[in-house]
Amino acid sequence: MDRWLNKLEAEAGDDPRRVRHWKDCRSTALGKTGFAKYFGKDDVNTITPNRIDQFILFKKANSSAENLKPTTVKRNIVLLNVVLKFAHADRLLTFLPTMPKVRTKDNPRPWFEHAEYQRLHNAARDKAKAAKNIGDSEAADYWDELSDFIIFMVGSFLRPGEWPELKHKHVKIVTSDPPYLELDVIKSKTTQRKSVTMQTALSAYKRIVKRNKRSPEAYVFKPTYLNRQTARERMADAFEALLDDLGMKEDVYGRKRSTYSLRHTSLMLRFIKGDNVDILALAKNAGTSVDQLERFYLNRINVADKIVSIQSLRRGAARRY
Repeated sequence: MDRWLNKLEAEAGDDPRRVRHWKDCRSTALGKTGFAKYFGKDDVNTITPNRIDQFILFKKANSSAENLKPTTVKRNIVLLNVVLKFAHADRLLTFLPTMPKVRTKDNPRPWFEHAEYQRLHNAARDKAKAAKNIGDSEAADYWDELSDFIIFMVGSFLRPGEWPELKHKHVKIVTSDPPYLELDVIKSKTTQRKSVTMQTALSAYKRIVKRNKRSPEAYVFKPTYLNRQTARERMADAFEALLDDLGMKEDVYGRKRSTYSLRHTSLMLRFIKGDNVDILALAKNAGTSVDQLERFYLNRINVADKIVSIQSLRRGAARRY
């Protein structure tokens, strides 16, 4: 256990995201109802499927919550499996026990309908125009940047943790028909990747360059903040203030919206407005999996929005149908 946690700590280095992951793993493993507490110093070879089931019962019995969330149980099982694989790789474990399956309920991701998305970036642009009218160029740039940020994010499929490290040298303008941006996503939740955008992101990017120039080493958003975590927080503050002002902090189901909702919006709009979207290509471009798209997005599509695709037939097939 200690060797596994030490390895995570060493790999984390100064990366804030990895440090948080290491701390979360340590808390899950070493907490008062964690698997390290239950199994103690037992030989890892004594950890059988039956003992893992007993651990789950132990965790539920000693939880302060009345109903332990399945996601909490699943996280413990997943991390326990990681530790056992680590032990197996070090030849401390002769075989890997079968891990129990924990059923979890997928929580729908809050997003913005197309009209809401337009209302958002237009409201920020209106605030910029109002600031310009009174000669406040700093406020005008602040709101213009937020408007372009909203458009860029919906057009690029980026996560909130991916845009802060995006520099102009990571952005390539591709003059095809239609034109688009090719992004080098260097700090991703999954893996570094190249990602192509919708044409709307290109339009927003051109306005950003016009305001701030295109120095290769400069950050695309919040370029004056060298601390990129602070840049991310400041953008989130501005976005949430706009949501509050427009009464859009929650969706119709009471789910709280955040900058992550812009990524959810970009994916949902692809399925709603796209024609015969290749979900494998979309998953790769967005740095996710087909399974994730099916679980969190495809099953929420209103079939009425896709009635034309559902009823479409290959040319000449109508008579035979």
